[in-house]
Amino acid sequence: MADPHDGPGEERRIAVGELLLVAALGALGVFVLVGAGSIRVPGSTNTVGPRFFPYLVGALVVTVALALAVQVLRGRSAPPEQGEDVATGTSTDWRTVALVIAGFAAHALLIDVIGWPLAAAALFVVVALALGARRPVRTVASGLVLAVVVWLVFVLALRVALPGGPLDWVVFGG
Repeated sequence: MADPHDGPGEERRIAVGELLLVAALGALGVFVLVGAGSIRVPGSTNTVGPRFFPYLVGALVVTVALALAVQVLRGRSAPPEQGEDVATGTSTDWRTVALVIAGFAAHALLIDVIGWPLAAAALFVVVALALGARRPVRTVASGLVLAVVVWLVFVLALRVALPGGPLDWVVFGG
């Protein structure tokens, strides 16, 4: 059965670049799996521990690498890139870049001051507005809801201590 990417008279060939990508992806997955084994786990942990997600991510990365290797070795490589869909005549929007960098810096500086949820919401709002969000009220509401939900998942379900700032008092009473 011919590869749909092959034209008339084209032979299948093993794409060396794609095999290098497979090797790098597989090595990354193995690195994550080995590194996850060195994470310290408290002796009294009876919930999902800190090793769960690194093991899950590592296993998924290795699985994707193996599936991609099978496809490449079968000769089903991606078609050659014809070019990127970018406007080459435009310049970098340095204002947007500066706002995103400032948002990340502010986030890092504000975590201990106002807590992770509010700092993450502020980061979300700054980046969204810098990238062109047109509804500031919806953007602020979305950022707050997402940040609080993520914070609650980490704090309550995963038992990861993230500073809550004023929300510690609201949620936990102090």
